Amino acid sequence: MSNDRIWILLGKQFSGEISTTELAELETLLKEDSDAAAARELAANVWETPIQDAADASNGKDRIWAAVKPQLTPLRHRPVLRRLQTAAIAACVIVLLWFGWLQIRPTTPALQQLSVAAGKSRVVLPDSSIVWLNANTQLHYDKNSFGKQYREITLSGEAFFDIAKNEAIPFIIHAGKINIRVLGTAFNVKAYTDDSAVYTTLVRGKIAVSFQEQTVILQPEEKLTVPVTQAVKVFQPTHLKKDSSGQLPEISWINNKLIFDNDPFAILANKMSKWYGVNFHFESPALQQLRFTGIIDTESIDEALKMLQLSRPFRFQISGKDVYIHN
Repeated sequence: MSNDRIWILLGKQFSGEISTTELAELETLLKEDSDAAAARELAANVWETPIQDAADASNGKDRIWAAVKPQLTPLRHRPVLRRLQTAAIAACVIVLLWFGWLQIRPTTPALQQLSVAAGKSRVVLPDSSIVWLNANTQLHYDKNSFGKQYREITLSGEAFFDIAKNEAIPFIIHAGKINIRVLGTAFNVKAYTDDSAVYTTLVRGKIAVSFQEQTVILQPEEKLTVPVTQAVKVFQPTHLKKDSSGQLPEISWINNKLIFDNDPFAILANKMSKWYGVNFHFESPALQQLRFTGIIDTESIDEALKMLQLSRPFRFQISGKDVYIHN
């Protein structure tokens, strides 16, 4: 039997890295070894010592050794420990240095993913900020540090944010090629991977949108469009007009409304694809250029297409998740 193996397994047990098989092996080895109790006691004493209190050490390993050394010295005179091999003591120190280092090393971010496949979903972030996720949208953030050290998320899709104000920890959103920095405000970001641009619409407050070494400050009811591929030297936000209900069309999806104003059928089909979770197929390019104005509320995909037929001539066929548009 190897004392080294006991130390290794004890180190893994106290660090929480031990498997079920290894735990059974450890229990067997401890039963077979007359020095088992002392071994477990020594490992427990070293592991439970608060390493961060050794402030006089210069780095992580020094801090661990500063905690390990006092635990080893007083125990050397115990008869049972005198019989332990020097190699076993060294193994204990090495293993505990390693597993102690695991405790204080920079941790890998524990990414939290929020997603919605169809419809929309309302979520509350750890800092009490509220986010509405549109269809086919994903949100990622580090759940261990979010709201404590920073508030930083990555967005793919479309989301409306109502940010809890915290001047000490700005809220930062990475969406496509842009970065958005806010303190406390409400705004919409549309950054689907298949869109030709990233769209940011400010409802209230103030946000700074950064990209290509530029920063644009948005005022309420302004929208900024950043093309994904096209190079634009100067970006200017556009002022938005509210609809007849007093709302901005860009955030109508939150209220279960899909608003379109003289949109080509190709663009409207893209919106309806996300709205209904379907795929459109056009028989000809001419059909994609038909323009429509209207509002889709509670209508089914079949009812919505029949409504569109009232203003433009076309035929359609629905087969599962596929919608075919014919002349």
